[in-house]
Amino acid sequence: MAHPHVWVVIHSQLLYAPDGSLTGVRHDWTFDEGFSSFALQGLEQTPDGKPTEKTLSELAQVNIDSLKEKEFDYFTYAKRGKDQFPFAPPRDYSLTYDGTALTLHFTLPLQKPLPAKGATAIDVYDPTYFVAFQLADDNPVKLDGNPAGCTVDLHRPDPAANSTSLSEGFFNALTSASNFGSQFANRATVSCP
Repeated sequence: MAHPHVWVVIHSQLLYAPDGSLTGVRHDWTFDEGFSSFALQGLEQTPDGKPTEKTLSELAQVNIDSLKEKEFDYFTYAKRGKDQFPFAPPRDYSLTYDGTALTLHFTLPLQKPLPAKGATAIDVYDPTYFVAFQLADDNPVKLDGNPAGCTVDLHRPDPAANSTSLSEGFFNALTSASNFGSQFANRATVSCP
């Protein structure tokens, strides 16, 4: 019952170039209220109790750096069949706060654009299941760039599956190379003619 520790709701845009190639993913990750409160604890605030722009900017940098340092590939994996396609470092990142929750916004460009034709799966998950990701209820994945004839199929995992009887020791032994968290992957599969 000790995992996960952080919950994130995902909105994503798959980015397409004019030639129809997939160039990257734009994520908006909204953190749970508990994690958001913890992350902001003791940081500079405005007189009305909201985090300053400087605080949000610095915290966005901390989030991006920690995702890079942990070698978790920003919890985002692009696959076509058995082939995996790496992402370049994130860009255009920022953090917003709506009075309750923090949302991290960032773009992950693919190292090499993928031709649109075929089926591409974008998985989002934490291999160690410390962070639980969930696709948003409404419009969680959009196609930006209007690739002709492409369709999106979503897979939402059962967060209760296979984790309720596991100990904290089990989770502490997991690393970024573990595949335990893959069973909780949120997947968008885009099929293009």
